[in-house]
Amino acid sequence: MPTSLEERELKLRELLSLLPNSPLYRDKLEGYDTSRIALADIRSLPLTTKAELRTAGAFGYLAVPKEQIAQYHESTGTTGEPSVSWFTLEDIATGGRQLRECGVNLASDDLVLIRFPYAMSLPAFLMQDACWATGAGIVPASGRTVVTPYPRVLELMKRLGVTVIAGLPREMELLAEAARLLGQQPSWDYPSLRAICVAGELLSDARRRHIERLWGVPVFNMYGSTETANIAVMCEQGVLHVREQDFIVEVLTEDGGHSVAEGERGYAAITTLSHRASPLLRYYNEDIVAVAPHRCSCGRSGASLTHYGRAKDRMTFGTTTLDAHDVQEAVYSLVPAPDAWKVIEQERGLHVLLDSHRSEQWSEESVGIQLSRWLRVPVTVEIAADGVLLDRDGLLRNVPSTKPIYIQRFARTADPVRELLDRGRELFMSGDYSGAKTAFEEAIVVNERNAESHAWLAAAYGRLIEAGNMQAKIKLLPIFENEVRTALEIDPLHPFARRMNGSRLLNTPESLGGNPALAAEEFQYSLAHGLDDADLWVQLGQCYVKLGRGDQALEAIQAALRREPDHRKARRLMEALQEEDE
Repeated sequence: MPTSLEERELKLRELLSLLPNSPLYRDKLEGYDTSRIALADIRSLPLTTKAELRTAGAFGYLAVPKEQIAQYHESTGTTGEPSVSWFTLEDIATGGRQLRECGVNLASDDLVLIRFPYAMSLPAFLMQDACWATGAGIVPASGRTVVTPYPRVLELMKRLGVTVIAGLPREMELLAEAARLLGQQPSWDYPSLRAICVAGELLSDARRRHIERLWGVPVFNMYGSTETANIAVMCEQGVLHVREQDFIVEVLTEDGGHSVAEGERGYAAITTLSHRASPLLRYYNEDIVAVAPHRCSCGRSGASLTHYGRAKDRMTFGTTTLDAHDVQEAVYSLVPAPDAWKVIEQERGLHVLLDSHRSEQWSEESVGIQLSRWLRVPVTVEIAADGVLLDRDGLLRNVPSTKPIYIQRFARTADPVRELLDRGRELFMSGDYSGAKTAFEEAIVVNERNAESHAWLAAAYGRLIEAGNMQAKIKLLPIFENEVRTALEIDPLHPFARRMNGSRLLNTPESLGGNPALAAEEFQYSLAHGLDDADLWVQLGQCYVKLGRGDQALEAIQAALRREPDHRKARRLMEALQEEDE
């Protein structure tokens, strides 16, 4: 059944009444009148960042009494401090319900082998609840343990007639390779198997098709995290549908201040509408996603979601930006697809290590040419020696798997200015403009000739001016204008500095140097150089209104609404323009 707007509005009100029970949100939402917030107003509330969750600690965003807690979970923490979450019994049931919407359509005659790790991680327990709720039986063959090595899991699958496997995508690949080493053909030797469910790792379409070829059954993906539980599930048509009764998924620009256009890549901000124990508001989880409305023949109404990977894995070479999804699509499109692989970022391109039991079919030179063409960056290829990427002997012995590193980033020299800018932007996103201002000022102390630092400092002053009284506006405006001028003196072509200059020219009275025509040129320059969000189009529209160019103003506001349909200022301007036409 489609989720109604009224149901989502009610759930948002319930969430906003629950959040102040946690120490984090009690402080974070102080001064906000949340009783007046509707779905269309959610962008007026602050983002929640990973840094804030780490600072809050395990109990910092617990929103229910300890007596109501049923389970505690942590991520592996292999790439930093672990992510944590708390669950009531109701939360576990909600997570199970989310998974039951998967296109695998679990039934009482299914026997599901759960290969997700049971130690601390979340997916095994949600899958277990989903099975129990449908009457399906489970075989708890946890991964990454000496209790259930690969040969034993394969023996269990065959002897018990397992119909569904659920686990990490990598576990599905390793099980298939172990079966091959045992003289089996996975797509023929497990006739009871009808489907595979995966979660916990990035799964591009090419990787999903590869696993389907290995096992001869459909693969269904599930997208979520330890902090949020399951956000989207894949239907029978291969579409990841957002569970809109349980989540609001925003897709934002890198600074978190604006929405991107429907279907465009951006940074996810997740609001958990149904989670009780450790709810989250606009959680900026550092994942790159795209979300778009989707009329699907499966009958599910949730928007489609594409996951492109973590922001930490995003690589930029000149004008080419690569996400982990792009790399996966290229690697798994090779013939043969590799049994194991690793990409090493270099200063001007990529070095790719590949392993396959069919590696004699590869030529390092030809594969390098293919990958260079697909990824649009220079790629060198090395066929790895046996055991470097994959310990095949270990697959047949009692050796548990470990979390692989698929992308190894280039070890650049530490840049204190970049670290301060990143910290300042994170504070800016969370609504702490005074803290952001301090971080940007510290970046300028380290290098006063950095245009980006001055432009971001101007942005922080701009937000403080918006929120301040008349006395504060008079005091801060000259500082804002000076930072814009300084940024442009250092780098007159910097897009963000040009945008800030456009804001200065637009919002300053013409008698004091404002110029909407020049402001429009600055905004057009910013758009042409990669800054594309609803607020920027609104500002361009405001310029055209001041210049009396109604048709161009209308086009700009329409562009803003395509990127963010609920943008309040854009809607007001649209109504004003339509009234003028009447």
